[in-house]
Amino acid sequence: MSLIPLLSTCLWFLLVSSFTGANEADVKCLRTIHFQVKDPNGYLSSWVFRNFSAGYICKFSGVTCWHDDENRVLSINLSGFGLEGEFPLGIKRCSDLTSLDLSRNNFSGVLPSNIASLIPSVTILDLSYNQFSGEIPAGLSNVTLLNSLMLQHNQFTGQLPPKLESLQRLNQFSVADNHLTGPVPKFNEALGLGVESFANNTELCGSPMDYCVNPEEEIIWFGKIGAATGAAVFAPVGLFLGLFLFNGRKEKQGNIRHQR
Repeated sequence: MSLIPLLSTCLWFLLVSSFTGANEADVKCLRTIHFQVKDPNGYLSSWVFRNFSAGYICKFSGVTCWHDDENRVLSINLSGFGLEGEFPLGIKRCSDLTSLDLSRNNFSGVLPSNIASLIPSVTILDLSYNQFSGEIPAGLSNVTLLNSLMLQHNQFTGQLPPKLESLQRLNQFSVADNHLTGPVPKFNEALGLGVESFANNTELCGSPMDYCVNPEEEIIWFGKIGAATGAAVFAPVGLFLGLFLFNGRKEKQGNIRHQR
């Protein structure tokens, strides 16, 4: 056998092996997700892992592949499926995933702190209308390709990670209807975020919300207001008292002169 055909055969074998390996990883990704979430409405009934033909997982409900004839997941959209459980960690095996939509379900619990390593190439992340709680992980700022980050209508608490302002590709963002506190990060003005993106978080402050007031500055401010108010209230009393004492002194001096 000549050297060139041998090299070609080896190269083909390596390409097929790596391609198959990638496909197997995506299959394991969906299999793990299927195991990790509860599906009370049976929307994931099409996720049957018995057929090993090319692209068979591309026919699963909510799954879109890069190509129909290969098991490489492009996006997962499970919005409104009524799913329950925590954020599915198995998503990490879908290494070519660019969009993840878990909105309008009953997911709960905290988001993993290493979320950036689970969805490094995602451009669209929609976790809205669930029951996720805890703090929004600062690691989301490391998902640098994000164009859309929708976290509204959950139970998130704590402050918004300041590093979120480094997501320069964002064109859609919302954390409305949570329990967030503290200042809003200084997002790119070109993003044009309005109050609606942060609404119903009573303790969020900073543009486009109300101005943030430092507690120490607030105490000083109230102190000045109190002093000014006190001065305004008690100045007439002091004037009256001064006049009374002055008149009393004049009358006393007059009596002394009269006695002389």
